[in-house]
Amino acid sequence: MPTISAFIAGSTKYEVPTNYTMLILDLMTWDRQNLTGTFTITGTGYSESIQADASGRAVKVVPAGATYTVTLTHNGDYLNDGPQSVVAVSEEIVWVAFNLSEPAIQAYNNIAVSTWASDNTYTDYPYRAAIPISGVTADDIPEVVFDVAEATSGDYAPVSTSYNGGIYIYSARNDSITIPTVVVKHQA
Repeated sequence: MPTISAFIAGSTKYEVPTNYTMLILDLMTWDRQNLTGTFTITGTGYSESIQADASGRAVKVVPAGATYTVTLTHNGDYLNDGPQSVVAVSEEIVWVAFNLSEPAIQAYNNIAVSTWASDNTYTDYPYRAAIPISGVTADDIPEVVFDVAEATSGDYAPVSTSYNGGIYIYSARNDSITIPTVVVKHQA
């Protein structure tokens, strides 16, 4: 019977019985946070959930001869976490890796900004606008893409910050503008 080496599964060697497939389920995040996800394995007539251990791993032996879908549920907010299909071949070991390499990104288009408040965060930009965006936290990273006229005017700060519930932008003018794009990278 084939065995799996300690390199993949720890110090124990595994034997995979005939008519079964061993799934090595692995969760890796860019920040090594939120590794306690749940893997759900579904196939024709089969459904089971298994919790990842503290290192983000789980091992499950499933009947061979079927195609399974492995779905990951976790507490973070990352890209690359969609379901994966696995073809289960007898006596084989399949490594299903979820490499959540970066935080999830949300993009917002054509945001109208008409309300500015006096602010002393940046001397050259005495006005601040709060732009409410649902789901944004103070830990998130916003990137604001101004229209060419605003971007080259020198009237708008090249930085923005986030707060719980939105982002702030800074200006030297108290004028209404429309921002073509705001991108928010969510931190875990």
